[in-house]
Amino acid sequence: MPFGYSKKIFKYPTVQYIPLDRYKEKIGLYPTGLTNPRVYIYQAGEEKELQKKLDFLREKGNYHIKDGQLAILVLNGKINLIMYRAYEVTMVGSPNPGHFQVFNITTEYFYKDRLIFTFYDGKTDQRIDWVRYDPVKL
Repeated sequence: MPFGYSKKIFKYPTVQYIPLDRYKEKIGLYPTGLTNPRVYIYQAGEEKELQKKLDFLREKGNYHIKDGQLAILVLNGKINLIMYRAYEVTMVGSPNPGHFQVFNITTEYFYKDRLIFTFYDGKTDQRIDWVRYDPVKL
């Protein structure tokens, strides 16, 4: 069980993954009745789009994304572990209805241009959500 999770989530040997830390993490309540977990990715230069979402969530203050970082917004879920390998960023956590989580990660280890961010439930091994990231030069 790589990292304490199923081989359905982490299919390759542990040494092939690069751990990614969360920076500037904020967790709060999600003010709507929707319960499906969703993941959104923002890059430097897309702060206005992220801020619109955060304003809707009633999260005060400006959220800044530095060059070389991505912001990840999770609605109705919580991510506990993030690992990178080749074309995939694997995020493991759990559904968390009524809550949101936003944080930054570094892009310094990414050696592929296009990536898939996949969010798995660590208890059931089910894929909760996924999003393709194709960086746009702003």
